[in-house]
Amino acid sequence: MKTLKKQDMLDLLVGAGILGCGGGGSEGLGRRFINAIHDSGRHFTLVDPTEIPDDNYLCITAGVGGGVGEEIKEKLRQYLASTEKQDLVELQTATAQRAIRELETLIGRRFFTYVPSEIGPGNTVLPMYLAAFEGKPAIDGDACGRAKPEMSLSTTHVAGIPVSPMTMANTIGDIMILKKAADDYRGEDIARYMAVISGGMVSVARAPSTAANYRQGIVHNSISRCIRLGSIVRRSREQHFNPVDSILKSEADSVRLFYGTVKSWTRKEEGGFMWGDLSVDGFGDFGGRRLDVWYKNEYLITWMDGKPYATCPDSICILDASSGEGLSAWVPDLKTQIGREVDILGFRADKLWRTDKGISIFGPRHFGYDIDYVPVEKAAG
Repeated sequence: MKTLKKQDMLDLLVGAGILGCGGGGSEGLGRRFINAIHDSGRHFTLVDPTEIPDDNYLCITAGVGGGVGEEIKEKLRQYLASTEKQDLVELQTATAQRAIRELETLIGRRFFTYVPSEIGPGNTVLPMYLAAFEGKPAIDGDACGRAKPEMSLSTTHVAGIPVSPMTMANTIGDIMILKKAADDYRGEDIARYMAVISGGMVSVARAPSTAANYRQGIVHNSISRCIRLGSIVRRSREQHFNPVDSILKSEADSVRLFYGTVKSWTRKEEGGFMWGDLSVDGFGDFGGRRLDVWYKNEYLITWMDGKPYATCPDSICILDASSGEGLSAWVPDLKTQIGREVDILGFRADKLWRTDKGISIFGPRHFGYDIDYVPVEKAAG
């Protein structure tokens, strides 16, 4: 077990911002979680998955979001009015803990700690924050290895760990218990619907199981990886090195997919998700070429000069070419991204994703694209 310094957690934010693939929750909220723990005198600690006793129970905890139309906003206005002035960290803590406690009561077990659903600057830090708040260690792993748009796109799904029973809590005060979901896809649909009618967010605790089972169903040491990535970027900038070049030299499973300037970027909210496309005009080694990227919350599928290129489940990471930090698809004003110089890197997905089942769950065809998955290192080769 390792105690993490505040600098480790700040490095984690940067690394998770890269592997968040444009999503993965709010960096600002993640920073507030970190400050809240350190201001209280508590500490973040990290435990390797192999160090947790086999029969101890774990669960995934996360927020699930959903786009909210004006009609629903108006209907919920009176319910949400009392929360508008409340601290967001306190609200998130309360709703997440309510969901967790309900799930513990339902299965009759206490959880050793909480597994992040994905890598991202907000959604990775939330379960780590909850663990530290309760005096528990955080697990050095997560259920994806990158960020993903749907709850069902989980390595626990690949490994056969059931998504249910599942509990949900919102800021209105509702608590919902799903004793049995037909499958992970139904679990996703139900949680997404509850998020929409809750005003855009619901806290979810799901997939309770033993540490022995989780060791077969998570991406190991992904938290340490984020900390390492963030420290590479920070140290490179301190020493006036190119941070993207430093990442490529240090991370054996990373490749450069493209280099250029952002030409266009579109976005729309629909069905509880953020959808869009962006195009990058290449220069340098990629001069005269174009890369198109499609995203659904996160960057998922790319085309080089109109032909399929790198895709999920591998990580498609768009970095500012100068700072080495990941670019979010959720910035308020997309006009600020036009003309930005970017490096687009690919990171190999965990071995669970590269199985036939993993590709069927999180490959391009899941999103309706008739494209064969090609490992990112071969696509860029």
